[in-house]
Amino acid sequence: MPLPSSQFRIVFEHCTREGKMPYNITYLFHRSLTAAFACILLGATISAGHGETLPPKISPEAIIWKPASIFEKKSKDELKKQPRMNLSGAACVPTTPKFTSCLIANDEKKYAQFFSIEGNLLVPKDLIRLSDDDDDPDAEGAAYDDGFFYVTGSHGRGRHSDEKNLSSYTVFRIAVDPTTGIPKTRPNAESVDGVEASTRLRKVLKQDDDVEAYFNEPLAKGGINIEGIAVRDGRMYFGLRGPSVKRRAYVVSVNANALFTRKDDLEPRTRSFELGKDTGIRDLAAVKEGLLILAGPTREEDVPYTVWLWDGSSETATPLATLDLSKVQQGAKAEILLPLEEDATSFRVLVMFDGVENGGAISFRIKR
Repeated sequence: MPLPSSQFRIVFEHCTREGKMPYNITYLFHRSLTAAFACILLGATISAGHGETLPPKISPEAIIWKPASIFEKKSKDELKKQPRMNLSGAACVPTTPKFTSCLIANDEKKYAQFFSIEGNLLVPKDLIRLSDDDDDPDAEGAAYDDGFFYVTGSHGRGRHSDEKNLSSYTVFRIAVDPTTGIPKTRPNAESVDGVEASTRLRKVLKQDDDVEAYFNEPLAKGGINIEGIAVRDGRMYFGLRGPSVKRRAYVVSVNANALFTRKDDLEPRTRSFELGKDTGIRDLAAVKEGLLILAGPTREEDVPYTVWLWDGSSETATPLATLDLSKVQQGAKAEILLPLEEDATSFRVLVMFDGVENGGAISFRIKR
């Protein structure tokens, strides 16, 4: 029989709030077959009030992650500008044992920081200075591949002042031993040592047919803003938080080695895929089958954070999960997606946040 409008409203509110079908919906609606299917039908069209179709929502693992100490050196800055409040990208060398050499970037200072993962403990280690420029490089992502850590600047305007920040148009790399992860040059917090820098990506973005119109535009106008980086099979991928055009987000890729030469062909490519309205890329992470994408709001929109799997070349990505961040501090921005494990059935990842002290790490197991 048809579902009365009052009952439909109850089902709608329950599905929207809970993200799933009530366990005893047949009891609630007197065994109405229509009611029993209501959440299923609504689930195909509803998500977070945006009319988007979202992958299943998953809760974080019960494990409590904590830092051994704060992610910073001594600082007199107000708390919101200190590194431990502005972590924005992380990557690890595949060492044995695992996670003995990792690097984390922040978007407020001129240095990154090495760290390790010991059980459920994040252990900050040496700082390494990335830049001597007047402005900070606005580091927004970190990656590792084949003996190098990489850190990328946002390649966009400053988020708060809306001024040009030429220091952000840079990609850095740091050579490490691929077996141990030990830096080949002793990390130096006071001056640039053992860090190569490249500004060649700026020209790629400025001349790209898909995103050139957004080059150096303010964030409020959809300006280019890199938030994620991953390196896989010799190519470096940059995930753009903005622009998001007609529900599509962008990844620009180049030859990783060529980027740190003066004239070698960068072989640039741009791909876009539909992630949703006002949705951009907040991080990228290389896995065996391609790249994991952490998607979220381009600015401050009410957009959920989701994880997708992309093969690195096609125009489509597979939705895997919507992250339940209901217990995360309000205003936090998920900006780090760090793979911990992967097998035939799932990915286990660590998610960390900009705006939470020491990143506020939580972990998820995501089904393929």
